[in-house]
Amino acid sequence: MSSIKTNTTYKTTTNTSTPAAPKNGASPNPSATMTTNTPLNTEKSTPEVTATAVIGPKIRVKGELVGEEDILVQGQVDGLVDLKDHTLTIGEQGVVRANVLAKTITIEGTVEGDLFGQERISILSSSNVQGNLVADRVILEDGAKFRGSIDMDVDAHKEQFNKLTPAPATMVTHQPGINKPQNNSPSNGGANASKKG
Repeated sequence: MSSIKTNTTYKTTTNTSTPAAPKNGASPNPSATMTTNTPLNTEKSTPEVTATAVIGPKIRVKGELVGEEDILVQGQVDGLVDLKDHTLTIGEQGVVRANVLAKTITIEGTVEGDLFGQERISILSSSNVQGNLVADRVILEDGAKFRGSIDMDVDAHKEQFNKLTPAPATMVTHQPGINKPQNNSPSNGGANASKKG
């Protein structure tokens, strides 16, 4: 989580003048000093906020999940996850059956697949992971279930990182009447079949 940083400078003022007589009848103390801190600059700096997309517990994704922001998975993802330079968190309810590439990967739920962490992979105590891990730093908490291998030589796997990244998608447009599929099967009464005559 991010925190808001405040840059506040205080001006300290010391008043050594003789205060007015107190209202309760006591004699004033001529040597009393009063110090106050007054904020000079209450301007807040811009908070460092990182957007996190959430795949909720009732969402299921099949195919390639590619993103440019951090993602929290509480639902199910099947296929490939590519979050290069971003963080993937798999929550306790999350189920991921995919090969994963991310800057940091934190697992609290269930994962089946190979994980490639550019910096770190953390497998927390509530998780169940089956697959191979590749990262410079791997954290495996006591109580976590893990079956697979751990390789901390990321440089030896750079080529595999590139293979995981999906090719850019090509846009397919459909215009009515163009490239419309024809159904000439007899099951539709031969509506588009050529008539014999």
